Amino acid sequence: MASISLPTMSIIAAVGTAASAGVAAYSSHEQGVATANADKQKARAEQLNETQKQINMRQKMLQGLAAQNAGTLGAVGTGTGTSFGANTMRQITQSQNDLAVSSANESVQVSLLDQAASNATAAGNLGAVGDVLGAGTKIAGMNWSPPPSS
Repeated sequence: MASISLPTMSIIAAVGTAASAGVAAYSSHEQGVATANADKQKARAEQLNETQKQINMRQKMLQGLAAQNAGTLGAVGTGTGTSFGANTMRQITQSQNDLAVSSANESVQVSLLDQAASNATAAGNLGAVGDVLGAGTKIAGMNWSPPPSS
């Protein structure tokens, strides 16, 4: 029966360790990329949600102004005084302020999610480097000296 020498076994173990490290490194990198992609998708969803909120706010403002305008027209017909112009400007200003706050909040959320995506990619790559370095350390620590002769 053929036997394998100790140096050959060490080489086989080193190759196995290196291959295992390569798989682990690739897995770490891919995990980072997957997390980054998920965070980017959340950022896009946040942008769409915020855009829809802003549309809803504008529609609500227009409905309120239309209702107020209809009430003003009725009051003008009866001869009673109205403050439509001042109230309209106040509502428009308030709506603009609400939209500005909404837009700022959306911008912050998207920035945070974009940063999280970058961090996830970096963490995956750092994990991959760690896997490779760990394997290198293990290989370097192997006993490469030939067995003592008897």
